[in-house]
Amino acid sequence: MLKHIITSEGRNKYLTPQIQNEIITACGDIMLRKIVKDVNASKCFSVLVDETTDISTIEQMAMCVGYVDDNDCIRERFLKFITINSLTGCDLAESILNGLNSCEINLDYLYGQGYDGASNMSGHYKSVQAIIKKKYPKAIYVHCAAHSLNLAVSTASGIQPVRNCLGIIEKYYVFFNTPKRQNVLLTNIENSNEDPKVKTLKILCATRWVQRYDAVTDFIELFAFVVESLENISNWNDSTATEANILLKAIDSEFLISLQVIQLGFSFGLPLCKLLQKEQIDLREAVSLAEDIINVLKNIRLNCDTEFHKLFLFAKKMSVIIDIDLSTKRISKRQVNLANPDPNLSVEEYHKVSVFIPYLDFLIQQLGERFSIHSEIFKGFQSLFSYTLTSNEEVSFRKLLEFYSPSLDVNNSIAELKLWKIKLERINNIPKTAIEALHVCNANIYLNVHFILKILCTLLVSTSTSERIFSSLKRIKTYLRNGMSEKRLNGLAMLAIHNDITFSNEEVIDELSKSLGIWT
Repeated sequence: MLKHIITSEGRNKYLTPQIQNEIITACGDIMLRKIVKDVNASKCFSVLVDETTDISTIEQMAMCVGYVDDNDCIRERFLKFITINSLTGCDLAESILNGLNSCEINLDYLYGQGYDGASNMSGHYKSVQAIIKKKYPKAIYVHCAAHSLNLAVSTASGIQPVRNCLGIIEKYYVFFNTPKRQNVLLTNIENSNEDPKVKTLKILCATRWVQRYDAVTDFIELFAFVVESLENISNWNDSTATEANILLKAIDSEFLISLQVIQLGFSFGLPLCKLLQKEQIDLREAVSLAEDIINVLKNIRLNCDTEFHKLFLFAKKMSVIIDIDLSTKRISKRQVNLANPDPNLSVEEYHKVSVFIPYLDFLIQQLGERFSIHSEIFKGFQSLFSYTLTSNEEVSFRKLLEFYSPSLDVNNSIAELKLWKIKLERINNIPKTAIEALHVCNANIYLNVHFILKILCTLLVSTSTSERIFSSLKRIKTYLRNGMSEKRLNGLAMLAIHNDITFSNEEVIDELSKSLGIWT
């Protein structure tokens, strides 16, 4: 580059903003064509969409596609940002279809849609998924499982003791989020004989409810130091001492019990939350893990006496630090909106009935309801993952074949399914995921079964990729670059996101010559 700048004569340096934008656009177009070529070759893809507002208050829609490549691996690729001026279901659906057409993707291969649960995206009549499905009936809508998990945990955390506990934890973070008070906390940690893994409190994430597990766990680990710091600050001669005293008084029996219950509930949602962030995940794996979590929670509910006793002992240890005795709340005879447990119950029984059991029941109910939709979608594919073929499975499989016909040969598919089951029994291995099944399924022998498995892999269960794109958008379109054009934004986004797609200098030069009308 330095040699080129020094030796170039006149103004032929190709460093003007216009040339830079043309080169960036050319690179982005080359990468986009390679992605589109792979999508069309796969003959099966899903569209993933989410919206956000950029630094210049422009509503940007990140459009991505998920498909299975030639190596039978699930790929989730970003295509482009689309500026949108209306958030109605009709306008968004039109923007998505026009965006896919502009990329030259064959919409006949559209088999899945992945959005969040907003009414304009997931409604039954005038939403995005309904409008697109009306035009392309095989495009099944899958509600983002990560959003389903967040909604389940969020709703279950709405019972009063749990909601109050989370609110108090947030108040603690806000209180210690100043240099002077944070220094008091760090000093107490350094002067102690313990060496905790964390040194500061974390904020309660406003959107990722399961990520609040880290904030709750860190608060429990630093609980003794937090109490000591508050006692020190309460002796100051300013208004901060009053706040510290209020926060100390907020720690009561219900708070300590709820803290342990929240940690238990969030810990079971954390593995599923992490799994749903991965790219190589399919509907079967997500449904299986969700069912496992529900079954474990039901088992805890059946053995609630033993399980809650463990939590009660942990809460009792924390009560020693704050120097309080665990007790029941004062029960008002005129109370009508809250539960009134038997006043003769012990302290442990009282909190088990008023906090632990309601929270468990609510969480189990919410997880079951939220993931029942995903289980229903997977029902037709279930017959591909067993040695035997029951009558119910055969009926579900035939309905699946009818839904995807004429893409599938209905007459041969049943025969292929039976041969596929014999193969699974012969190798004595039932694949755990659809992608594992795809690796052992020979497309030349089991043509229809292979295509059904590809569809199952394509029905992506999470829109995490679309949300991750927003992080790139924040880095690319900054406060100092808030006036960049949409072409430059998309070109830079392609270069920043798809760093695994390579191309040569000759390809860029050829692309520039075509765009400028120069033919060599």
